[in-house]
Amino acid sequence: MTTLIGGFVVWGAIGWLLDRWWGTSFLTPVGLILGMALGIYAVVARHGGFRSTHPTTSRPTQYNPGLYRSARYTPDPQPGPPPANTRRETECP
Repeated sequence: MTTLIGGFVVWGAIGWLLDRWWGTSFLTPVGLILGMALGIYAVVARHGGFRSTHPTTSRPTQYNPGLYRSARYTPDPQPGPPPANTRRETECP
């Protein structure tokens, strides 16, 4: 919660100071929006992204280092035909 509020306050204050210094009036709302967006980004990045509580498959199709922090997890091999030594003889011409 403090990360969200801190980003909002700090970037809002920076926008307000720049508005006062340059005599403009649009930097305070820009700073507030930027601060909230960066605060949300920091929270999501800190806690590893959004995790599904009910996965549809046992393993994802693409490796996501932020989602799986286990050193034993390896991504699926590249798609393509199986190696020649695993094909049945009936499949070869």
